[in-house]
Amino acid sequence: MSSLCCGSGSSGPPGLLGPEFWCSISYFELDVQVGEMFKVQSSCPMVTVDGYVDPSGGDRFCLGQLSNVHRTAASHRARLHIGRGVQLECRGDGDVWMRCLSDHSLFIQSFYLDRESGRTPGDGVHKIYPGAYIKVFDLRQCHRQMQQQATAVVGSIPGLNSVGGISPVCVSGLGVDDLRRLCIVRLSFVKGWGCDYPRRSIKDTPCWLEVHLHRALQLLDQVLHTLPLDNQPTTKPIQ
Repeated sequence: MSSLCCGSGSSGPPGLLGPEFWCSISYFELDVQVGEMFKVQSSCPMVTVDGYVDPSGGDRFCLGQLSNVHRTAASHRARLHIGRGVQLECRGDGDVWMRCLSDHSLFIQSFYLDRESGRTPGDGVHKIYPGAYIKVFDLRQCHRQMQQQATAVVGSIPGLNSVGGISPVCVSGLGVDDLRRLCIVRLSFVKGWGCDYPRRSIKDTPCWLEVHLHRALQLLDQVLHTLPLDNQPTTKPIQ
């Protein structure tokens, strides 16, 4: 596992220590993860993911050095166009901004951009043109959404009973997987996917990233372990 180290310490709101790493980045070609997960320390709020062959480190994750014995011709061609790639920046308590440094567009799945553009969350992808600098994740909005969805998930499962936290039935179910998706940003290089493109899934694109946002995941864990359950079994009706 690679990581960045640009200083010491981490930030977070009073009463809850922020995570050591603000994000983890995984690189994929089609449905195959290539290389190790790359973690970015909270003391280093900006990271660049590019297509060059320099050793990863400092504030860069270089994809050009990564080998894949199963690499397809499509992935090989797309990798040639990554170039300067993308820059991700963590601002405030956990908002994320993205700058397209590549000469080719990026395509991103972002629930924040879905809401800002009036689209159904998860409905499609957003094309980010070269040189664009745009906010792609809002921590407060994500926190509100996970609270609303977590309540709905628990309310939809009859007879749950839990002491001191969320029921294991809910934690292991599909509902929590859906909640975790709120804390993930996915983006592809050069090629888009979804209803507007011939590739139906991001796993059909030649080169893409999955970015796990640790502050959001930390808040999700807190939500799941403090959520009150209103439908616990009782021996008499609640007055």
